[in-house]
Amino acid sequence: MKVRLYAAFTGISVKESVEISNGLRLDPTYAHVMAPFILAFSPAEDGKPHPGPWKSASGGLAVDVYAQATLDEGVNIGAFDRLNSIWFLATLLRLRISNAIRVPIISDTSFSEVAGGAEPVLWPVEFNQSSQVLPFQTAVDPLVGLLWVSQHIERGADLMTDEGFSLAIQSNDRACHVDSLGTAMVLLWSSVEALFRPGGRDIAKTLSRMVATYLSDDTGVRDRTYQEIRALYKVRGDMVHAARMPDRISVESTAKVARQVLIRTIEEGQLPDGQRLLTAWSNRKAY
Repeated sequence: MKVRLYAAFTGISVKESVEISNGLRLDPTYAHVMAPFILAFSPAEDGKPHPGPWKSASGGLAVDVYAQATLDEGVNIGAFDRLNSIWFLATLLRLRISNAIRVPIISDTSFSEVAGGAEPVLWPVEFNQSSQVLPFQTAVDPLVGLLWVSQHIERGADLMTDEGFSLAIQSNDRACHVDSLGTAMVLLWSSVEALFRPGGRDIAKTLSRMVATYLSDDTGVRDRTYQEIRALYKVRGDMVHAARMPDRISVESTAKVARQVLIRTIEEGQLPDGQRLLTAWSNRKAY
């Protein structure tokens, strides 16, 4: 796909153009994307549309777009193809700014040009209603988050060549789209497990030590975090093994942990070293 791509973004707005990387930027725009439900009442002949009458049903899906990502011709992020370059941008924006961010439509034409009469090709992508399971907003100002994405998108793309990191990012991102607290909990812990790879024995204890050490060099904070992680992982175990639905607070706390460890990994440009983490925990030293 060699043409310039334009991706509509919901859940985020910009007042002026923001350069994300070479050939990729986020611009202000406006579009209202609608998907009404339409009913036809007679079967269609092969290769032909359903004959009339057509009637619209109440409801449907609709979102407002206030930002447009532009990916120039021939540009891609890391080893991604062009469509997945846009997906990775959306993933990092969801990680750093808001779980509500979606890419409902990708086009070969700028949305402002379409308003002027241009005929676009439009591809529906993430046209689903935002889940209410995870909290939408992080504590990051959108401009600060955009700067972070700009600084780290290439480094993050390089890490995606690692199978564990790729699984961690994808599992965390899928958790933004689900409608079940239990599914979100399993996906979030799958993300953390893929990143730290705690092995097959004493997983809860080992993983809790790794994560607590990774999140703080203060041994007092680390000890408290360890207990919190153990408790959250038990909630995950109760879901998987006893079908006990987790409470919202536990899921939101787990989402915060997953976000923190992924952000640090991207900032450092390398995966956590499990053995180093366990040694630091045992010796009561900084990682």
